Amino acid sequence: MQKKLSSISKRFNAKSRTNWPAILWLVCVLLCSTFLIQRIFFTTAQPFETNILKLLPGNQQDPWVEKAFRQISERMSDRLIFILSQHDENRLYQAARQFESALSASHDFTQVTGKISDQQRQQWTQYYFRHRFQQLSPVQHERLSQHPEQQIQQVIQTLYNPFSGVTGQELSQDPFLLFREFLTQNQSLNSRFSLKNNYLIAQDGETQYLLITARLAQSPYSFSAQQTVAQINHWEQQIKQTYQVNTDHTGVLFYAESGTRSAKSEISTIGMFSLIGIVVLLLAVFRSMTPLLLALLSVFTGILVALTVVIITFGKIHLFSLVVGTSLLGISIDYAFHYLTHRLEMGAQWNSKQGIQHIRVAITLGLITSLISYIGLLMTPFPGLKQLALFSTTGLTAAYLTVVLWYPGLTKSPARNVALPGQALLSGWLSLWQKNGFRWGMPALILTGSLILLPHLRYDDDIRQLQTLPPELKQQETRIASLTGMQASQQSLIVSAENDEALMQRLETLDEQLAQWKKDHQIQGYQSLTQAIHSIQRQQEDFRLIRQLYRNFGPELAQKLKLSVPPSLPQKQFQAISLADFLRLEVSTPVRLLYLGKIEQQSAAVVLLKEVTSPEVIRSFARQTPQIRYLNKVQDISDLFNQYRLKVMELLAVAIVLITALLITRYGFRRTTLIILPTFIACLAGLSVSVIVGEPLNLFHLLALILILGIGIDYTLFFAEQKHAPGTLLAITLSAVTTLLSFGLLALSQTQAIHGFGLTLLCGIFVVWLLSPLATSSNPEH
Repeated sequence: MQKKLSSISKRFNAKSRTNWPAILWLVCVLLCSTFLIQRIFFTTAQPFETNILKLLPGNQQDPWVEKAFRQISERMSDRLIFILSQHDENRLYQAARQFESALSASHDFTQVTGKISDQQRQQWTQYYFRHRFQQLSPVQHERLSQHPEQQIQQVIQTLYNPFSGVTGQELSQDPFLLFREFLTQNQSLNSRFSLKNNYLIAQDGETQYLLITARLAQSPYSFSAQQTVAQINHWEQQIKQTYQVNTDHTGVLFYAESGTRSAKSEISTIGMFSLIGIVVLLLAVFRSMTPLLLALLSVFTGILVALTVVIITFGKIHLFSLVVGTSLLGISIDYAFHYLTHRLEMGAQWNSKQGIQHIRVAITLGLITSLISYIGLLMTPFPGLKQLALFSTTGLTAAYLTVVLWYPGLTKSPARNVALPGQALLSGWLSLWQKNGFRWGMPALILTGSLILLPHLRYDDDIRQLQTLPPELKQQETRIASLTGMQASQQSLIVSAENDEALMQRLETLDEQLAQWKKDHQIQGYQSLTQAIHSIQRQQEDFRLIRQLYRNFGPELAQKLKLSVPPSLPQKQFQAISLADFLRLEVSTPVRLLYLGKIEQQSAAVVLLKEVTSPEVIRSFARQTPQIRYLNKVQDISDLFNQYRLKVMELLAVAIVLITALLITRYGFRRTTLIILPTFIACLAGLSVSVIVGEPLNLFHLLALILILGIGIDYTLFFAEQKHAPGTLLAITLSAVTTLLSFGLLALSQTQAIHGFGLTLLCGIFVVWLLSPLATSSNPEH
């Protein structure tokens, strides 16, 4: 190790004196490399996060609701639903057996529910039959409370219905037929499925549909879980080929896998073309691999150090922060280009120490202004923006140190090709900026056009822009929701109480309001624990009503049905069942996820709302009702996006003011105005292009403005420092082209948020490159 460090030090310093800053920086980079290798390849927990919710801050107004939401999200995200469909019943059952067997044999699922065993059916029936005298549906409860005599007419109508199938044994055990009616009414109100041959089957015309559900063993956002999608598709294809059975599926897993696959495809495609373009460009300009490798060295060192710092600080880095942060870090290649083009320009007169001194002021000011642009994001409570800011600031600093400390030692010899490519063209372009008509006409034209378009800007902070939903998956989800009534509910009510019994009573009180909302078409339906289990108080009330029914109307029923003995209740028939007892039973499986358990010493449950048409009515009700909270996470997060879009706009304004104040101390007011103006116009142009293409603005357009601000100030600073050198224009042109190739191509993305980011960047970087010579003095000899 000593010999290696010694040899490296000789390269950094021609004299015998060791270049300790460069050596120390090398040790830091090696330590970061060791940490990342160990963290990525030798630990089971991967340091990369894909769950979009991890980007977002918690509910700052109500942490209790945030905890509840986390539980709901975790419980529901691992659920998968499959619907098999066929005209032929036998083929459908054969396909179901094969498909269910394949799912059950896989270790990727903790639970698969398809065919219901006879034992499960008996458990379900026995449970409800055993408690039949204390369980009434809402309709039954209202009827027996107000008009109990109507139950006799209900029994007679059922008995005279030739399709009712009432047996003598059933009539003897349940003479008022309450249990039969309860089962009919208590089936899922939104589902068309019923039990047939131990499968849940629905029929629409000649087509029969069969329901199978499964639960994932891992988070749907993990890469390993997403790999199971290919296997599921294979199994679905098998039963289609063998039995001509079609399969629809839905679940978070399929959307997460689709998003990951789409992102990988876009990154690989766009990345490949941009990488090829950058390599060809650098080889064409420098005619050597050394500048290319040096440029990549500074950028990759920045990414390496930034990745290490973020993972150490946050434990994980979100892919969003990594991708966008890497793009913001792309500014760092400017430092390399200015150094390398100056080396090319100096030819045989090159001196590496003088070379780094020549650009030190410009790149240092560029680093400081870029840090000012990004560091404000660290002050936001938005985890995604914090990661982004830390990644960018750390990476830029690391790339800067690489150029300043390593480049002089690695580039002691002059460049092989002395001639500056396109020098006549570069000089001609710079000379145009000495003509007042062009010098002021071009910025005025772009500024005027942007100002005309700006009033027509629209904003849309909907979080759903972050993911482009594949039409096929969305269609399958819609078909499944129409059949089962099960869908990814984005709106719900969170109910809490001091204990489970009080919670159930509160849910039962809420049922009345929910029924009214449904009647008024403010919601299409809901799912609640009360549809499966009642409070003990309600059980006692139901038992009292049934006992009164038997006592008061039993003789009349016996007379009308010609029964020899009036019906009576069995002795000791009331057996109260608590919520805790119910949840331990197999019959509670369909609704178990609605119970959230204890959250901060409060029992909690969620009521899922279906297709809310009047969210403000429900929100107002929740505000006025103790211990009931309305949760509309999509809207809440979209509101947060709105807040942080405004916050980023404020930070951008503050950054511009601070950068201006800093530059005035060196350049004075007039020169500073010329340095700032191209970037300011470029930011306006980047926003205005959204009006031209008819797209609304969101947070990602403003993140692109941060990049435009950092890069634009860099461009104009180098012109302010290097005056009219064609080498400066070449370096800036190289930087602009590589930035557009690397990140402007994101405008081709199918995801609207990424597309908007790329489009804004594409326009803004081009405009700031176009106008950056404005920062030069109008007097060439100034």
